[in-house]
Amino acid sequence: MEHGHTESLLQYWRHPHLADGHFQPLRWRAWLGWIGAMLLLSFLAMGLAALAIHLLGHTVPRDRFIDWIAAHPSWRFAATLAVGPVVEELSFRCFISQVPRDVVVGFGFLGALLAGLLLHVLMGGPAALHDVAATYFVNLAIMLPIAAALGGLLWWLRVPLQRGLRRSAAPVIVLTTLFFAALHSFNFGEGFKPWLLWLTLPQLMAGTVLVYVRVRHGLRASIATHLGFDWLLLLLVWTARLAHAHGGVLDLFATVTGAIFFAVLIHGTVFLFRRGVLRAPLPEPVPPH
Repeated sequence: MEHGHTESLLQYWRHPHLADGHFQPLRWRAWLGWIGAMLLLSFLAMGLAALAIHLLGHTVPRDRFIDWIAAHPSWRFAATLAVGPVVEELSFRCFISQVPRDVVVGFGFLGALLAGLLLHVLMGGPAALHDVAATYFVNLAIMLPIAAALGGLLWWLRVPLQRGLRRSAAPVIVLTTLFFAALHSFNFGEGFKPWLLWLTLPQLMAGTVLVYVRVRHGLRASIATHLGFDWLLLLLVWTARLAHAHGGVLDLFATVTGAIFFAVLIHGTVFLFRRGVLRAPLPEPVPPH
């Protein structure tokens, strides 16, 4: 008898749908594969975005948020990147589910994020990057009670909310994935300019993978993949900067980190073709005793 198959990444995005609550375990090789696939897609998207910006007659600006974190390695920024992916997954991927609790929690966080964004706009735009870590955790402290209050309200409306989400799952998933990417346009410190949206193509590619991982493997798997992606990039930059500044044993550490990075990238390239284009085999059923 032939093995069963599940939809690939490409097949999923032809017909996006909600998670049904039955998840396949995410093995470590697949976890590294999805991280590597996100790296590959992000790098390809960066090249396409740079070309588009050049053709539009603009100069590609520096990502001030990334530059700031990369230039200031510290435990505070490490804590920011430990919490940030969790909050983003709760806000943009948690609700992609048929489970009422997940829908309510997800839309509670997303609503709180929208409220914070509106507040920034009314105050004249995002604040300057003086202390990213402190600003982030202050915003988070404001966001959490708003998310809790919205979640409590939405719990009473969970039935019509779920009904509407089931009917409009595909456009909601697409629009929130686009919104996830578009929010990163503020990283450049240029305010909102439509042409900057081209530079969020890497986040859009990462978001498409994270949605698929969430639906197929669960929210914890998408959080773990998001964390792995961010931390691998951060460690590569931090070790390279520290090695350049201090040398010594840090040179070896930076070399090892770079080798791990490229190994994951190569593994992800192969993995993306197998899971992104081809249909992935389902696990063997356990024979009855």
